[in-house]
Amino acid sequence: MIEAVIFDMDGLIVDSETPEYLAWRATYATFGLRFPLASWRANIGRNDGPFDPLGPFRLEGGPGPPDAVVALWRRHHAVLEQAYLRPLPGVVDLLEGLGRGGVRAGVASSSRIARVRGLLATLGLASRFVAVAGGDEVARGKPSPDVYLLAASRLGATPASCVALEDSENGVRAAKAAGMRCIAVPSALTRGLDFSAADLVVRSLTEVTAEMLATVGGLRGARRPPTR
Repeated sequence: MIEAVIFDMDGLIVDSETPEYLAWRATYATFGLRFPLASWRANIGRNDGPFDPLGPFRLEGGPGPPDAVVALWRRHHAVLEQAYLRPLPGVVDLLEGLGRGGVRAGVASSSRIARVRGLLATLGLASRFVAVAGGDEVARGKPSPDVYLLAASRLGATPASCVALEDSENGVRAAKAAGMRCIAVPSALTRGLDFSAADLVVRSLTEVTAEMLATVGGLRGARRPPTR
């Protein structure tokens, strides 16, 4: 019996990852550099930033001062973000379906809790979620399970009764480490990463139905995901 469905935020509810990447790409281009997408992917779904985009600028004699680079990135991002501030396809319909079925919905994000709440309010989705948990509220970020365990606790649900929805490899690993079933929904930036730990991989949230959630929620000991 599924008690709750827990959503990741960035790249799943809203495509906040693409404008971040495009802003860095534009910033690098200003200095005649190419921004490494493969390296940036290591940061997706995490809050500890294993890849430092300011690395080249921190070096002695680097192409520009880090403070100026960050300011430039923020200007690019402020413009680009506006085009992406809308729920991704399938999000609203799925939340409505969960509500009709009496299944609680929560968010477990690597982002700061204030940012999560702010984005949900901007998207008009805040009232749809019973509980949210942010990466700055736990000792260890994804791929550790802490934020998923916190979200489940706030939902009043056991991890085993939750299904997680994730767009990143790190997020899938976190959900599985928490003892949850997980459906992976790769984004434009995460397609091609290793989602073998997920119980199911779909192309879009528009494919996720109540029947699918019930099936995935009933899986036991799944090792490899069926792929749609």
